[in-house]
Amino acid sequence: MPAWEPPYRGLRVLDISQGLAGPSCASILAQQGAEVIKVEPPAGDWGRGIGWGLEGKCGLFIAGNLGKRSIAIDATRPKGRELLARLAQGADVVVESFRPGVAARLGLGYADLAARDPRLVYVSVNGYGQDGPYEKRPGSDSVFQAMTGLMRVNRDASGTPRKVGVLVADICTGVYAAQATGAALYRRATTGKGGHVEASLLEATTAFQAMAVVEHEIAGGKTVQPVAVPAATYATADGYINVTALTDPMFAKLAQAIGRTDWAGDASFAKVAGRLERRGEIDAGLGALFATAPTAHWIELLSRHDVLCGAVNSYAEMRADPQVRHSRILTELDQAPYGRILVPRLPGVPPEAAAAIRPAPGIGEHSIEVLEGLGATSAEIAALVEEGIVLAG
Repeated sequence: MPAWEPPYRGLRVLDISQGLAGPSCASILAQQGAEVIKVEPPAGDWGRGIGWGLEGKCGLFIAGNLGKRSIAIDATRPKGRELLARLAQGADVVVESFRPGVAARLGLGYADLAARDPRLVYVSVNGYGQDGPYEKRPGSDSVFQAMTGLMRVNRDASGTPRKVGVLVADICTGVYAAQATGAALYRRATTGKGGHVEASLLEATTAFQAMAVVEHEIAGGKTVQPVAVPAATYATADGYINVTALTDPMFAKLAQAIGRTDWAGDASFAKVAGRLERRGEIDAGLGALFATAPTAHWIELLSRHDVLCGAVNSYAEMRADPQVRHSRILTELDQAPYGRILVPRLPGVPPEAAAAIRPAPGIGEHSIEVLEGLGATSAEIAALVEEGIVLAG
């Protein structure tokens, strides 16, 4: 195979966003070859303090900031804002995640920057959008999981809504924003015009659930029956297994695999409607059976009969999975202060290229380097550091 060519090589990105959604958008661009400069306040991106971590490098921050260089600037002061404007002038893409109106007050709004460079692709990531009744409200991943119906979709057996355990609203917003940025860059390549990309957590979390939202719409708001029986998780002798029979032939294969000739020959089990009526019986039978042997036994048996199944893994078990290891889905990076750690590889980036990605930076780790790249003299850099306009990590 030919050597991988990073598609965004030569692209200059200024990331003035914080948290996870905006930064992860910029990190996706970085991992595909873009030169991304992350601007933080001297105290650091507030995302550095979410969850456990050393030296401001928690899991959230590392995951959202791979591939970047960091400069720390005090944008509350005029010289800091001037410096930000200089950085923005050389950028192809600017990513921001302020509440509506804040970037404009800093002189970094879309109208300000596009007036100087009509080819600029300007990316705004926020909670509710640029306007509307909620534009000034604070928001978080849990808020958008609640608002968009995701917690209800993820309800437990008693009907109590539950939050998905990862920051899915932030993560999917970053992915959608990166996709829209790529589309805007393609438009720029074909027309010469930049543009304003807007992605809110509200719209992205809703779009993430498109299938369920459309199903609710076409069913007239009725509670839709499960699409398959079985489609559940069962305890085994040493863990858990998830088993699904999406179609009638799949159920027949499951019945054959576990030796339930009575199910295979029962006409009322031949169609999903009949299985729905006897769902309790099927689940009870499978639950009792799967509890008699280890997960590995059932995975081997069911896979041999082409039954959809998967072990319910911990992250440690996922990491040890032979297919995960073979596909090199996790890549090793030298991430200070932890040493070598495994991080998920961005899909589409080959393992060799992923292993060369910059680790997530410290606060202002590259401030001097970035200023030198702007053409600042040693005396100018020293003055900015002395005055506290720039923090050099």
